[in-house]
Parts: sequence; structure tokens; C-alpha cells
Amino acid sequence: MAGADGDELRADLHEVLGGVVDDASSEHDAGFHMSKNLQSLQALYDGDSHGFLHALQLALIGPLKHDGRGRSGQDIERLLRIVSAVKYSPADFARLVRFALRGCEAEDRNVRCHSTQLTGHLLGHAADISDELWEDVATILLQRAKDKLPTIRAASVVGLQLLQKLSIDDVDAISNAVLRLAVTDPSKEVRVAATEKVAVRMTSIGDLLIRVRDISPEVRATVFNVLATADTLVILSPSDRVHMLDQGMNDRDESVVSACQNMVLAWLRAAHGSPVELLSQLTIEKAPAVCSSLCRWLLKQHAADLSSQNVKDKALFGSALSVADAFFWKEQCLYYQSIKNDEMLELLLPSISSYCDLLRHLHTSLVDAVDEPEKDELLVVGQYVLQLGVALDFQDEVGRRQLIHLLRTFFQTVAFESKWLHDAVMLLAMICRSTEFEFVQYMTEITSDLYDLMQEMESMSPETRTELTERLDAVDAQIDDESLSAEAYDALSAEALALEKQLEEPKTLQWLRCLELTAKLLQFTRQNLRNATIAGVLHMILPAIDSDIPALREKGLEGLGLYCLLDRQMAAKHAIVFWRVLNADDEDGDSKHVCIQVLLDFFTAFKQFEVLPVVEDDEVVTSRVILDGLATYFCVDQRQLDEWDLPTQTLVVRGFIKLFLLGRIQDLETLQHLLELYFHPFLKEMVISDEHGFCSETLQMLSVFYHAADCNLISSASHHVLSRALYGVSAVPFAEAAPYLLQLLQHPRMDGACTRNHHNKVAIWVCVEMLALHEVTNVIKRASKKQMLHQWWTLLQNLEWSVDAPANDDNDTEDDDDAPIARKRDKVKVEDVVAEVKVDDAPPTDDAPPTDDALLYILLDEVCTLVPENAKLKAKMAAAFGPSFTCELTDAMQSWMVNAVGTRKEVLSKGVYKRGMQFRAAPKLEANDSVTEEDELGSDAIESDESDDTRTSRSKRARAAPTRATTARQSKSAAAAKLKASISSDEASAIEIEDEVSAIEIDDDESAVEDDDEEATAPATTEPTDKGDGDDDASMGDDDE
Repeated sequence: MAGADGDELRADLHEVLGGVVDDASSEHDAGFHMSKNLQSLQALYDGDSHGFLHALQLALIGPLKHDGRGRSGQDIERLLRIVSAVKYSPADFARLVRFALRGCEAEDRNVRCHSTQLTGHLLGHAADISDELWEDVATILLQRAKDKLPTIRAASVVGLQLLQKLSIDDVDAISNAVLRLAVTDPSKEVRVAATEKVAVRMTSIGDLLIRVRDISPEVRATVFNVLATADTLVILSPSDRVHMLDQGMNDRDESVVSACQNMVLAWLRAAHGSPVELLSQLTIEKAPAVCSSLCRWLLKQHAADLSSQNVKDKALFGSALSVADAFFWKEQCLYYQSIKNDEMLELLLPSISSYCDLLRHLHTSLVDAVDEPEKDELLVVGQYVLQLGVALDFQDEVGRRQLIHLLRTFFQTVAFESKWLHDAVMLLAMICRSTEFEFVQYMTEITSDLYDLMQEMESMSPETRTELTERLDAVDAQIDDESLSAEAYDALSAEALALEKQLEEPKTLQWLRCLELTAKLLQFTRQNLRNATIAGVLHMILPAIDSDIPALREKGLEGLGLYCLLDRQMAAKHAIVFWRVLNADDEDGDSKHVCIQVLLDFFTAFKQFEVLPVVEDDEVVTSRVILDGLATYFCVDQRQLDEWDLPTQTLVVRGFIKLFLLGRIQDLETLQHLLELYFHPFLKEMVISDEHGFCSETLQMLSVFYHAADCNLISSASHHVLSRALYGVSAVPFAEAAPYLLQLLQHPRMDGACTRNHHNKVAIWVCVEMLALHEVTNVIKRASKKQMLHQWWTLLQNLEWSVDAPANDDNDTEDDDDAPIARKRDKVKVEDVVAEVKVDDAPPTDDAPPTDDALLYILLDEVCTLVPENAKLKAKMAAAFGPSFTCELTDAMQSWMVNAVGTRKEVLSKGVYKRGMQFRAAPKLEANDSVTEEDELGSDAIESDESDDTRTSRSKRARAAPTRATTARQSKSAAAAKLKASISSDEASAIEIEDEVSAIEIDDDESAVEDDDEEATAPATTEPTDKGDGDDDASMGDDDE
């Protein structure tokens, strides 16, 4: 392109592009102006395509180099979007795409960012591209998906998503790259962009569902928005849907709740407006509370959009009810009862007489049912129908008496299903709510009749029971043989069923029913043991505990526990019974679960609960002994948990969480175990089948408990947990635990009752730890000590410690009337601060020294002498304390420091090291490498850092934690916890957002662009130093809540 025509074309192009950039039209006129500018560009291209393309590339150099901050970013985006919308010939389109790809590999971050955006816009207008061009674009965009700048990674997502549409082959790498960005990227903007473009498939849904627990509400809302528009009928299992509803409907952010509600409405439209059909796609019986909240929201906000027949008519005409039918019917009745809508209740509720007929029909159908799935469905339907009964109108005395008589008949029938007892007894209690004496009378009469009848029955001889039990065990062992033929297997199964039937003697079943009803009476009554009728049921409970039948012992223990909860003295007297059963080696596992629950309930129900001291195995059993024994079921030192350990651990953790939240205990060691348990390797790696790796119940409870626990206790326990983690004693990964604990301790200074900055306390004991570790010799290798000091130093730099008042120079505030009044900090005397602290009273290493500003300053200044690269910390100290702040190191302060450091040094010097492992210098990590615990801490690890004899005696040696590979499905709690020692100035400036608007110049840059032929033959440039692989940052994604 040369001559006057070329100059004229270039001038016209600059005029159009300048108009695009300077376009300040309103949103209403934006579409008109964009269309007008696009027509002008299209006319220029049609007039001279070759000259237009060359001039366009020259003109784009300036905008591509622009930093795009402030409003300029929108102008550049608009420019690139219009340029990409021109209809190019296939050859010219490929030429322009390759121009953009060369910019994607530039060293300049601005050029890379805008070129990646241009590539995405161009692909959006491509109907088809050649295989060679597709491969080149895919290669470059996959590299940009690992760029260290979040804006570039986000821009690459658009192009990668469009590439999937342009080809149906070889898209696995692209899909995985987009999914990786959605799951593990540290930037929420990138995760949002990637989540919007993730292809919702069976292979990606598991990783996508994890993002409903993302720390960013924008990401969580995006997940729900994406799933609302996708066809998820086959992809999402009923459990997945319940999990999403549980997370979304209860989210603390309104935007996420709104997005989840929009998803529910999309599901409702797909179900043709039928709430019953919608509920049939959920696992109602596994999450009734979630489904209940869903139904109530639909009835409250979208009742007009629901289309379903009246379930009452279906039930009373004898039609079989599904689980969804019964559940929605129950929720309808309870909701309209809560808002006192008598008109709807009259329409939905049956008469008491009809309700009794329905209960008889369900009971008869269950007894006659042969198919197991049919029985299971009837059991659930019956439960919901019984729960519906509490909404009935009991003013009809005839119907009320009829229902009471029916329930009493059911209770006296052994064939009445045990799973229905709870709801049936609750219904009876509701009927008799006006006078509890009537309820107690009915229940004691029923249990007494059952107990008297049971005593008259003949018992099976112990010899016969033993013989049948041994035969049943032998049959069970034979059934497990895989070499059995089908005929032999059927014969053994039939024999096993017959033996089980013989072992279910009528007397045992009668006694079990008596114990079940007694337990329900004790559970629902509001009376205590001063009521003689209630106190008299003990004679039916105690014999069951001595029975040789495990089921009877379990129910007897449950009844005794409920009985003792009605009286403090009775609980203190019988606590030893549960403790003995719990420690019996031959006791059934279910009975032990009951004992654990009862003992924890005792400590929860009664403040300062103390058991009557009893000597067991030469040890006096006290409340402290029982609590310590229960804490062993945390299984902190175990590497594998079996089918009994896992639910037991959950049970014990739930109980101790209640004790902490109710203020029943303030035990520091127990809290330390709970903190370590959150990072237990087994719990972190546990993946439940068909649940897409959702967190265990223990992890979910702990994640809620830590934020509600006493932050002062958390602060005190952190030293123990982090020390054990850093020195390799526990399996806790230091890189995960440190930032998580610091986040727990970080809250506004005036948040609630706590006004302390706990990071000050952490900073003081970290300084003491570093000074003590520096003086330790002989027992720690030099390389290991250097690595450990570096870890403590990194932690210290990430602490958000503060001082009581801001440091302001007099010259800065004397002329400012609005400046806050602050006390001067030019010089501080330390004698007054430490006058009351004796030298011999230096706190042990488990307790951090007092968080005084002067003490903090002295320790920070002392630690800075250990680390040459201390400029960042010194600058932070100058900003916090003021440049003119000085502090005298008095004798009292020095004595305190010497004692504190000496105490900790003595503990560290006595540590037992693991000689079997040798420390290896950590290699230089690539961007996608993860840091293992051994690489971070060194292989020489201190086994114990505790000076307390009682704590040391209860500590057990734990093996080193295995390295857990970072996968796409890994919970973000691991990814969010990577400590950053420093942030490069380049990356920091890339993250920083400026509001300034700088002009974008549309001008040619002849030196920045080469001839097309030369560019086509030029080799690809290598990756520049300021655009590394993004996997290093990708491992730092935000954690789940």
C-alpha cells in the first residue's frame, strides 16, 4: 500500500477508529453508533482489503500497548469488538488471527492481554477455521490460560470456549484447561469467567459443584446461573440437587440465594410446574429439612406457579401415595397452619375419622408388602402422614378419642413399625398437649401392660440361643464364599433368614417395644423424677442392661440415659455405668455409640457436671478422666478410619463442639486436637461415592465451629498447632494451617465483645520462637534450622499486627482540624509496663507474652537482626509505630525476653529428631509445582515441642503426613492456604486498579510491526519472564466456607 490512495485509506481508518474510541454516546444510542462505525469499516475493507488489513495492524499497535486502566479499558474493548466484527475473507481472517496470536506471545503484558481479547472476539465471528489455524490458536490460548496475570487468564477463557464449538475433536485439553481455571484459579474474576464457559457434562459436574462452596459469592452465584440454563436432568443426581439446594438456599449472600432460587424456578418449569415432580428428583428422606425449606419458599413466593392435584383426594380414594406426594401434602398442611390460613387447611386436611382410616390402610399395606422397595417407600410415606397429623383440628372430641384409641392399639402391637414410633408418640403428645398428665398416663399404662405380658412369656434357653447364633455365624461365613453356586447361595440365604426368625423370639420383641415406648415417654415429657409415675419406669430399664441380648442392652442404655437426664444426681450416680460399657472390649459397637452420646449429653445438660468418683483399674474415674477418654475418639493420630471410627468421630466432635459453644469446657488441649483434626489427611482425602467429593460431616461442623469459638482460645491453641506442624510432629500441613488460623484470628477491633488484635499475640510468640530456634545448636541441622526460620519469618510477614494508636507526626496534624487526636509515641518507658511482671513469672511457651506495643516493637526489632531481607518488615514497623518512635530496652524487659526465649529454647533442645530422613535443599519450583511438607519444613523434625508433662504423656508419635497431590477435585481449603513470602512488583501493579483515564492514541507504529511475510516465517518467541505459568498461583484459589 503506497501513494495517495494508501494515505487516504489510512487517514479514513484512523478517523473511524478514533471515533470508536472517543464514542461517549449513551447506552441507548450505543447500538446505533456501533452499527454505523462497523459499516464504515466494512466499506473501507471492501474497497481495499489488503491495504485495509495492513493499515489496521499498524493502527492497533497503540491501543494494544495501552495499559487499559480506568475507562480506557472499556474503549479498547469496544474498539477490538468492532474490528473483529468486520466480515473478512478466510485468508484475511487467518492473517488477522495470526497477528493477534503474535501479540499473545509478546513480552509486554498489555499487548498480551489485549491480543488475547482480540483473539477471542475474532473466534466469536468465525464460522469455521482450518485445522492448522485451530491447532495454533489452541496452543497459544492454552499458554495464556497459565499466564500469571488474572486478566489474561480470564481473557483466554473466552477463546478456549469458542474453540470447543469450532471443533468436536481434540477438545479434552481445552475443556480441562477451562475447568482447571474454574476450580483452582486464585482470582475470583478468572473463576467467574471460566465457570460461565465450562461445558456442563458428566465429567465436569463434580468439579463444578465444588464451587458452590467458593469463598467468593460471585463464583457461587455463577455456578447456579450456569446450572439454571443447562439441561441437568440426567447429569445431576438427586443427591447433587439436594446438596446444591442446601448450599444455595442457606447462603449468607443474597445474590447467591437469588441465583439458587432462579435455578429452582428453572427446574420447576422443566417439571411443568409440578412441585411433586420436582420433589421426586430429590432424595427427600436423606435431606427432609432442605426439601421442607424448598416447599415453604415455593408456597410462600410462587404459589400461583404451582400446578398439582390435591393429594388428599388421591389418598382418601385409596390410590398409592408416593414419597413426594406425602411430603408435599405434609408441607402444605404445616405451612398453611403456620400462617393460619383456615380456608386452605379445610381444603387440604381430612377429617380425623378419614385420617384414622388412612393410617390403618398404611399399616395393613406395610404388613402385607413383600417387595423390599415397596416396604421402604411405605415406611417413608407413613412417617410423613403421621407428621401431617399434628395439623389436624382436635376440637372434634369424638375424632380425638378415636385417634387416641388407634394410636394406643398401634403401640401395643409388636407388628407396628418401630420407625413410625417417634412420629406416632409425638402425635399423641400433641393431642394431649393441654394436659401432660393424660399423655403420661396413656404411655405408662401401655408400657406397664407390655412389660407384664412380657414377663409371662417363656424365654428361649441360653443353650438354644447359643446354638442358633453359632449356626447363623457359620452360614454367614459360607455365604461370603465367592465360589458358591447360585443354588447353594439361595439355600444358605433361606437358612439364614429362618435362623434370624427363630432368634426373634416374641418375648424379646415385646421387651424391645416396651423399652422403645419408655424412651419416648422420657424424651417427650416435661416432668422430672419427682413425678412418681415417671420415676417408676426405672424398674423396666435396669434389667435390660444386664441382658445378654445386644439389642436389649442398647435400648436399656438409651432409656437409662434419658432417665438420668431428668435429674442431675441420678446422672452423676449412673455415669460410671456408661463408662464401663464404653470400655468393655466385648461390647457391641451400637451400645458404645449410645454410651458416648449419653455421656456427652450429661456434660451438655448440666453445668460443671461432676461424676461420683469411682476407682476403676487402679484409677479414680472423674469427669476429667471421662472427657479425656472421649477425646481419644477424635482419632487425630490415626491414619485410617474404619466404618466404626468415622461415625464415632463425628459423634464425639459434635458433642465437644456443643460443650465449647455452651461454655461447659475451656480445655486448651482439646481445642488443639480439634484444630489439628480439620487438616486430618483421611478427612481431607475422603471422597464419598456418588457425592463428588463433598466434605464429610465432621469437616463441615468444624468449619462452622471455628468461627463461632472463643478467639482467645483459638489464639492460645495456634502456637501448639503450628509448632507441631512446622516441626513435623503432626500430619497438619503448615502451609495450609497457618493462613487458615490467621484468618480465624483476624476480625475488626470492635467486633462484638472482643476488641483485641490477636495477630499481636501471634507475632510475639513467633518472635520468641524464632529467637529460641536461632540459639538451638547440635540437635538441629543448619540447613533444617534455616528452612524452619524462613517459614516462621514468612508467617511473621503475613501477620496483620497493629498498635493502639496511629503514628502521626506533629507537623502532619497541626494544621488539620479534621485529623484524629492521637497520643504521641515519640518515646515510651517500659518500666511501668513490666513492673508487675517478675522474671520468674515468664510465661511458658504455650502462652504468648502480653501483647504490649513496646514488647512487640522490641521483639520485632530483635528478629530483624536474624534475617538480612528485613526491609519490608522494617517499613511496616515504621508505618505502624512512626519513624520517630523509640523504645528503651530496660533490665526488666530484657529479663523477660531472656526467660521466655530460654524456656522455649530448652523445649526445642530436648526435641527428638527423625534421623531416618535427611534434609534436601528445596529445588527451584516451577510455576506448576506444589510444595510438599517435607520440602517446606525439612526432613529433620522435632517430635515434641511441649514442656507440660501431662500433655507429653498423652502425646503419641505421629507419622509424617503423606503428600497430597493437588487435583481439580481437591477442596479449595487446601489451595487457599499457600503462604506468600512476597509479591512481585510487576504482579502487584497488574492487580492494582487505577481510576485515571488516559488517552488512547490511534496511530501507526512502523517499528512495532513487521512485514507479514517476515512475521509468518519468524520463529515463535519464548515465554518472557513476566508471564509465567499460572499453576503456581492456581494452587492458591480461595477456600470454601
